[in-house]
Amino acid sequence: MEGRRLLLVEEASIAALDAAITRLRSEGCRSFLLLACEADDWDPALLSSWLESLDVAVFGGIFPGLVQRAQWHRHGSLIMGFPERLEIVVVRRLSDRAAVEPQLLASAALLEAAPSLMVLFDGLCPHLEAFVECLYAIVGGHAVVVGGGAGHGDLVQRPCLLCNAGVLEDAALLVALPGAIAHGVAHGWQRLSGPFLVTRSQGNVLAELNYQPAFAVYRKEVEAHSGQQFADTDFFSIAKTYPLGIEGVDGDFLVRDPIKRAGDALICVGELPQNATVFLLKGDAAALIASAGEAALAACRESRQHEHAANASVALVFDCISRALFLGAAITEELAVIESTLADCEDIFGALSL
Repeated sequence: MEGRRLLLVEEASIAALDAAITRLRSEGCRSFLLLACEADDWDPALLSSWLESLDVAVFGGIFPGLVQRAQWHRHGSLIMGFPERLEIVVVRRLSDRAAVEPQLLASAALLEAAPSLMVLFDGLCPHLEAFVECLYAIVGGHAVVVGGGAGHGDLVQRPCLLCNAGVLEDAALLVALPGAIAHGVAHGWQRLSGPFLVTRSQGNVLAELNYQPAFAVYRKEVEAHSGQQFADTDFFSIAKTYPLGIEGVDGDFLVRDPIKRAGDALICVGELPQNATVFLLKGDAAALIASAGEAALAACRESRQHEHAANASVALVFDCISRALFLGAAITEELAVIESTLADCEDIFGALSL
């Protein structure tokens, strides 16, 4: 992506953000991607007031952490300036399918014309699949769609998306990008056991597997493989190693992280449709780190096929926070693999997303 400019803003203040925007505007930037860290404890009212006052397009989110090359930032903000005036579609009431479809249809002409879309969304919305289905019905497979879920690491839903309308929750931002984007996706988790049939679910709440309480089935499998007991340990400290996977037609998995228990049910990031077939997955650090390199390599290969591949100087990374929690200090090894694979990129940045 040629003509983009990236700044790291270390001070957590509106004045510092405003100064960075002013500097980038003086260099010809007209739209801004703003990624902020949750640990900076932004005041939503103050941040909203500033965002609403801007006369330039801004979009972004608050995340558990940020990525800049092989570094994981727990504080600070990253601002990417674009020379174009980008069009931003705001979708509100994301958890209400009846509200989502008419909003997307109202912007269908813009979305259909865009060769690439960046989509940022409230990562803790319970019905994200309905949003994805509606979006796909409009753009089909012709557009490359990249992005990730904003939100807080404590997994409590609250305002986390940043745009000219302020700080939002239960929403999504769709940004029409002018050029083609090369992308790569990989996860590295391996099948451990299953399949299991989802016999009762609602959105991201998994109630039953094989006509039995979901937690009971999950606990039996995980405790047998891990040697740990949920009764003795925090739920997510075990569950982060054992996500669920919905097998796709290509044999790969859509990964669904169980993030907490609600009685006999599991609360997951992402929906698990009723009657879907799921598997218990297991990962090891080496496989996850290697998969990050595979994703970066896939993006490089695709980039070479683009007419303007020589101008591809910026790489945007969305790395799931559950991987960082699983890998611990080794997350820097994963980021280093991405950096070395994308050695020709002038800037490599992004977020640890939900």
